[in-house]
Amino acid sequence: MATYKEIHGVNVQYRSSDAPEIEGDVWYNSNPGKLRMYASAGSWASGGNINTGRAYLGVSGTQTATLAVGGNSPAKDETETYDGSSWTEVGDLSTAKTNTSASGTQTAAVSFLYSPAGVNAEKWNGTSWTESGNLNSGRHDGGGCGTSTATLCMGGDPGHKPKVESFDGSSWTEGTDMNSGRAKMQVAKEGTTTASLVAGGELPGDTANAEIWNGTSWTEVGNLNTGRSSGGGAGGTTDAVIYGGDSPQTGKTESYDGSTWTEVADMGTVGNNLSGSGSATAAIRVGGTSDPTTIVAISEEWSFVASVETVAFD
Repeated sequence: MATYKEIHGVNVQYRSSDAPEIEGDVWYNSNPGKLRMYASAGSWASGGNINTGRAYLGVSGTQTATLAVGGNSPAKDETETYDGSSWTEVGDLSTAKTNTSASGTQTAAVSFLYSPAGVNAEKWNGTSWTESGNLNSGRHDGGGCGTSTATLCMGGDPGHKPKVESFDGSSWTEGTDMNSGRAKMQVAKEGTTTASLVAGGELPGDTANAEIWNGTSWTEVGNLNTGRSSGGGAGGTTDAVIYGGDSPQTGKTESYDGSTWTEVADMGTVGNNLSGSGSATAAIRVGGTSDPTTIVAISEEWSFVASVETVAFD
């Protein structure tokens, strides 16, 4: 049988106190005289309902400072903010948008992509929306990440496009295409214009394929365990979580460690056509469709924490 050092390249630590929080780390704590490790567990909890139930909406920000814009049905111009417990209606979009996306924070964001194949983009300053530079390629059901002055927009319909454009706060510039054209993919919302992750989507059939952008090129990485589209995403390129989607409609959640995807706890309510944002340890799901065509107003909050566990031997 292989030793711990043969597997991990180091000996088990001998300490008089618990080690810093690193998932999977193992050490011997001489104070209680026990072998210990950090184990992680994730779970979903119900959040506050948005005031206007909708699907295909754009979401940006963090779990406790979220911005939700547009959606359907029919196309919405409503904007709402979330403080971790309740949603508040704020200034409307200039143009009602569905099948849309958003990037940035609760107080500085950009809204782009909408059906049918819109090129218009709008910027949010925390109070109101102002029309900004148009996309070069009109589309909907793509994805995006970044800030209001450094946004990456990827994919979309019609035609399951591989197109990628970046926004500098005033204008859009075409960049390097993804390897696989797709729409309705899940995007790690903490991504940037030089480091982003897309997973799944329609090619046109649902795929498990994932790709990472490093600022120069797109590289295929490990596939999702469950191919899907129309779900939510949070986190970055080395620490991400994606959830929900179809087909079929699901509540499955998967976490990414920079190499592989692992199935973790399901959402409380299955859904597709939903949106998400936040980090891999504190994400949010907003709206969507459940049961299987009912548009819902729910939000759910994802928490992923590490705890010290004593290693038991049989």
